[in-house]
Amino acid sequence: MIARVVTRGRAALVVLLATFALHLALLPAQGLTDDDDFYAPAAISYATWLGDVLTNPGNALSRARIDAAFTPNHEHPPGAKIVMGLSHTLLHRGLGLCGALDAARAGVALLAAALAALLVLLLWAPLGPGAALAAPALLLSLPRFFFHSEVATLDVPVACAVVAVTAAFYWSERNRRFTIACGVVFGAALLVKLNAPFAALPCALWALAERWRSARVDKNGVVLPLVPPALVAMALLGPLIFVVCWPWLWHDTFERLGAYFAFHLRHYPILLFYDGEIWEQPFAPWHAPFVLGLGVLPAPVLMLGLLGVARAMRALARMVMHGGRSSEDAKVCEGDRLRALLLLQTLFAIGIVAFLDVPKYGGEKLFMPFFPLWCALAADGLALVVGAARALWPRVPTRAATVVVLGLAVAPGVLGTIKHHGGYALSYYGELVGGLRGAVARGHERTYYDVAYKDLAQLLDTRAQALRVHVVPNHKEYVRTFRWLERDRVVGDVALTKERARADVIVLTHERRWQSYPALKAELEPLLLIDERRIDGVPLWSVYRR
Repeated sequence: MIARVVTRGRAALVVLLATFALHLALLPAQGLTDDDDFYAPAAISYATWLGDVLTNPGNALSRARIDAAFTPNHEHPPGAKIVMGLSHTLLHRGLGLCGALDAARAGVALLAAALAALLVLLLWAPLGPGAALAAPALLLSLPRFFFHSEVATLDVPVACAVVAVTAAFYWSERNRRFTIACGVVFGAALLVKLNAPFAALPCALWALAERWRSARVDKNGVVLPLVPPALVAMALLGPLIFVVCWPWLWHDTFERLGAYFAFHLRHYPILLFYDGEIWEQPFAPWHAPFVLGLGVLPAPVLMLGLLGVARAMRALARMVMHGGRSSEDAKVCEGDRLRALLLLQTLFAIGIVAFLDVPKYGGEKLFMPFFPLWCALAADGLALVVGAARALWPRVPTRAATVVVLGLAVAPGVLGTIKHHGGYALSYYGELVGGLRGAVARGHERTYYDVAYKDLAQLLDTRAQALRVHVVPNHKEYVRTFRWLERDRVVGDVALTKERARADVIVLTHERRWQSYPALKAELEPLLLIDERRIDGVPLWSVYRR
């Protein structure tokens, strides 16, 4: 038993270190999103305050200093940003290994690596080492998830938080010593992003599926199923940790909590181009998250995931029929229990965006937890394929068959990541929709997030020296992100001008969600096209000179 735990821990550690090292190596080429400039400065501010707490606590703990430090981006909790800030402090200020922004983004890469390791730990015993190691490999092969793992946003961190809550709750059901830990993990998840609390709902449904047969009516009245202690710990410890660990809430607590929820209930509008239309109000239709979520998966990961979903649906049905009791051996029972929990979490991760009356924008960014959960199910589907292959060719060792099937499964996604790296991964679409060209023909957005591509910035730096540059349709976001590029010496001094009429060079980013895009495109086409970036024949940005 101890040997198995040690082996599992070593495998998880290797996955964590390898994933983090890979992201660190590729970070310098990654493009910037408009969110980078929201979260990175806040992260640096929070980490600076933590340093002040250690060196000058009397001043740091004053209301004025707390408000000054946590006012930036106070509409989101601080958990993931503190990780970004600490990585900035270590890698930029301390070791000087990264530029200021990349050092902060390394915090997200670290959480992505922790997520990969968590998948290993969670799946190892119930589903086997093969599935446990396949899941992070499949996740790493997703071009869009890989991109989000290298930018300073909260989307991959909240995916890590949801998987952590899932793992902690599952382990607490097997070992009561994890009960308090589950409450603590849930509190940490609340500190990441608003959609993290929804991870508790599938846990409750799963527990009900296991316990519903214990409900009965007897002479004493109605006897309800026992509430899992972990859910009680989550309900009690979660909100407490949320408030205690967010200094912004230490003063005017109820007023600021109200403002926090009000901000997200009345979130400012963000446009989505989907199915050939621009959506804001009303929000995009319910099927948009499903089409976009499944449409950005490489075909092998999509098909393996569907196999895993089918297997998990049968497992959930067995759980409901037997009320948690199984006539099968313990290992199979544990596998079914985990499959059912993963299925419920997967459906909730994307379903809350699809079926609730909430904004739908930014492609896949609002349901990022869907992807690691899907890859966990896909890894289970891969085990089915390996079993079928060995039935046909019994002499092939299981390990060799797993390596071959996994290699074939991740190859398209890895090639897609290589092809789209540098910020272009948001233009990746899977074979289900015919790649980028098929997606554009279907009326999907070819990119979003106002990405400041570093290769474009360097091109402007060399071609537009002493010339004025204007970016359309959304120039203001590039003013913010280009400052980071100049600060980190990725480029020199690109002279951005707010006035398009005075610009010598105009960059058109082909983002259809802007109503002005068709008119801008028609206006610029007569000008001299000096550079353009195309993928699969689809232009993503074009540079015109007067």
